Order: sequence, then structure tokens, then C-alpha cells
Amino acid sequence: MKKVVYILISIFIIFILLSQIDDELSDDAKNFINRIDTDRNSESFLYLYGIFAKENEDPIKTGKNILEEYQKLNIDTNYQVIDYPESEKLPLPQGDEFCTLGEEGCLAFMFSSKVNVEKLLDKHRVLISRSNRFLEFDEYSTLSKPTITELFPPYQYISKAERIKVLKAISIFKNGETDKAIDLLLTQFNKLRKAMELQDTMIGKLVYLSKLSEIIDVYSIVLSKEGLNTDELPNLTDSEKSFYMVAAREFAIGYYSFLDLDKAPDFFQEDSNFPGWVIRMLYKPNMTINATIPMYQQIESLTKMPPHDFVKYIEVESALRPSSSMVRNYTGNILLGIASPSFDEYAARFFDLEAKLALFNQIYHFDQKMENFKNPYYGQERPKKVKGSLCFSGPLEDSMSLRCVRIKI
Repeated sequence: MKKVVYILISIFIIFILLSQIDDELSDDAKNFINRIDTDRNSESFLYLYGIFAKENEDPIKTGKNILEEYQKLNIDTNYQVIDYPESEKLPLPQGDEFCTLGEEGCLAFMFSSKVNVEKLLDKHRVLISRSNRFLEFDEYSTLSKPTITELFPPYQYISKAERIKVLKAISIFKNGETDKAIDLLLTQFNKLRKAMELQDTMIGKLVYLSKLSEIIDVYSIVLSKEGLNTDELPNLTDSEKSFYMVAAREFAIGYYSFLDLDKAPDFFQEDSNFPGWVIRMLYKPNMTINATIPMYQQIESLTKMPPHDFVKYIEVESALRPSSSMVRNYTGNILLGIASPSFDEYAARFFDLEAKLALFNQIYHFDQKMENFKNPYYGQERPKKVKGSLCFSGPLEDSMSLRCVRIKI
């Protein structure tokens, strides 16, 4: 009887030991995580991180101090971060002229006499100067660790500053200097394209994408009012659309999150104290991480597709849903089912902007008849008229009107 007990105990111990074994991190996972280098130098990132510093302070120095504070938090989750005082930040521009372009009447208000552009330029001269300086950088690398609690740069300051520049161009146009207004818009457009190309996060790229769409609409109104044609706006380049670093940073967010859960005593319930070996029986971090790789490889490849192939992808293929072993990694498999975001919508926004560029060029450069227009998604298509805009159709909902060009207010 004792022999049987010993055998059963031995089998149980072996089972427990075997249940602790996790897979090695795959080469593809290592490739993704090795793209992230938060130790490099990026003055442009630090400048943006501290762009709201008060007038007599250096944004780079301020950004560096903020980054160091949050790096301490990454080491010690109980660390109390010392944030930059709200009362000392540059004022964030406010007012009806900073409406969302898709809002009813927003564009009309921007072109109205109610906007005091000179006052805005004077009040926010420091911010505008800093926005101009930021756009002069020829490098950008996010230095914050990609986690779910990551502090993103204050893009809202750049967004508001760029709106003031658009309002300035509108004001100059209204004063009869059309050529000068167009030059300002095109200069701003090209600088923002470069900034979008340098961005390595999803939110960063989408911020600049939105501003590019805004400039196209304002430029269109100017051309429409003056009955002018213009040079062709180049299509987005592969590097401007690239999700190479975006995919890596999105992967890294999951990577660090899954690692933090390994043998965590409060894995199942806050304030609980489960033994680490019990958690490891049900959850293998590396197995979970490795299972997500196809999803992030797919993200990386999405914007490399031609628009018509993206349509087929949306219609035929469902977004990859990663899965793991129900036996060795039961809880990890459950987590994969509930924590696997889809990035189709974000990729679609870049294709939608390409459709907007194509539509703009066919209106104002090629001067085509509408029945001969070509939609990058579907080929020949007559655009629809929607509230002062011409719009192409697309595979996903276009809540930001990225496939539309405003032709009248």
C-alpha cells in the first residue's frame, strides 16, 4: 500500500513539475520586442513630451524629467509620480474654432469672421513656435515603455497649434491672398506628412492622419471658391503608412502585460494570495505571448496591401483570433479570447485617406467628369454627395469622413 502511495505522490510531483514548464519565447516574438529601444536618444520625443513647459523652460529638459518620473513608476508600481504642475503648463487653446471638423457647422465657423486669428496667434505664440520647432526634427523614437499605463505625449497641444496655422491660412485667403494661403497649407501638409512618417505609435500616426485630412478639406474649399485647379497631391508612401514599429509597440504592450501576470498571487482576484505554482499550472506567459504573434504580423502587413486587396481581406477573412493549449495554458487561452484587439479599423483609415487624396486629385488636378472617377477600393465609381462633400464608398464605416472631400461650406 505504501508503495502505491509513493508512486501516486511521485506521479503527482512529476505532474506538478511538468505543469510548470513554459515554452521558449519564439524567434518572431524576440524580433518584435527587440525592435523596441527605449534607451536610445530622441530629442524630438523629449521635446514633444515637454512641449507644454512654461515659456522660460526648455521642453526637452521638462520632457526628460517627466520621462524619468514614469520610468521610476515602471520599476516600482507604488511610486508616487511627481507630475508637471497643471498651473504652470502653457494654456491649451480653447474655443469654438477648435471644433471637430466633422461637427455640423465647424468648417463654416472656421471660415467665419467670428474667429480672431491675430488674437490666437499672439496668445499662443510660444506653442506655435514650439510646434514649428518640433516639426523640424528629422528623427522620432518613443522612449516610454509600451505598457497599458504608458503616458502618451500631449498630442493635443500639437493638434491645437496646427489648427491655429490652418486658421491663419484661412484668414490670409479671406484677405485676398489666395496664393499665399495655398503655400501655407501645402507647406503645413508636407511637414505633417513627414511627422506622420516618423511616428512609431498608433495614436501618433492617427493624430497626424486626422490633421492631414483637415488640411485637404480646407484646401478644397479654397480651390472650390476660387474655381482653381492645382498640382497633384502625392499618394501616401509605404513609410508613411508603415506599421512596422506600430505593430512592435502594440505587441510589447501585451508582452509586458502577460509577463506581469506570471505567478502573480492576485491573478484571479485582487488581494488574493494564490501560490505561484498553482498559477503556472493554468497560465504560461510565453505560450500566451507566442500565440499572439500571427495577429501582430497581420497588423504589420495590413497597410502594405493594395486598397482592393484590403477590401477582399475585410469581406472574406476575419481578424485572426489567437489561441493556445486548453490543457497546458487554459487561463492563457481564455485571456487571448478576451484581450485580442482588432486593428482593421485603424488600417482602414490610411486606405480611406488614400481614397480622399485620389478624390481630391480627380476633382482639382485631373479635372475629370464624376462618372469617370475611380475609387482606389472598387475602381470606377461616381462619388456620392453628402452635406457639402463628395465621398467615395469603402469596406468599413468612415466616422471621420476620411473618404470625403469638402467642396462647399
